[in-house]
Amino acid sequence: MTTASSLLSTLVTDGPPPAGGPRPAILPLRHDEGLVTVSGQTAVGSDGSLRHTGSVGDGALSLAQARDCAWQCALNVLAVLQRELGSLDRIAQVDRITVYVASVPGFTDQHLVADAATEAFLRVLGERGAHARTALGVAALPTGSPTEVDAIVRVQPA
Repeated sequence: MTTASSLLSTLVTDGPPPAGGPRPAILPLRHDEGLVTVSGQTAVGSDGSLRHTGSVGDGALSLAQARDCAWQCALNVLAVLQRELGSLDRIAQVDRITVYVASVPGFTDQHLVADAATEAFLRVLGERGAHARTALGVAALPTGSPTEVDAIVRVQPA
């Protein structure tokens, strides 16, 4: 039987697999005793493509476009919750969200971008969508998405 310690020793020696190989299994969410952590969702629309790409603050992507992406990310978080829980009615409270904003150095309005995600949660869930929040500026996000949103949500039993 392989132990985690012996496996770790092997992996330390071998190093990570090359990039571009099979992707690790990433769960859309983790559910543990009424607390659900939703993996980060990017600004992919219903057609499967990003609503916009790039970074905000350099003139290529407007604040309005970045807000549109944050809104879409929040809707994608809610869609994951609906698919996995069966109903958004099971959500007791959105506890916390993190909004990542691809932005250039010197851009300081990440909070205005994140406001669109907050507004989406409140629009769909009412007071159950009120949450604590962190908005962060980052150099880049997966696949060129201007925004990414993750969430921690309390849910009622099925």
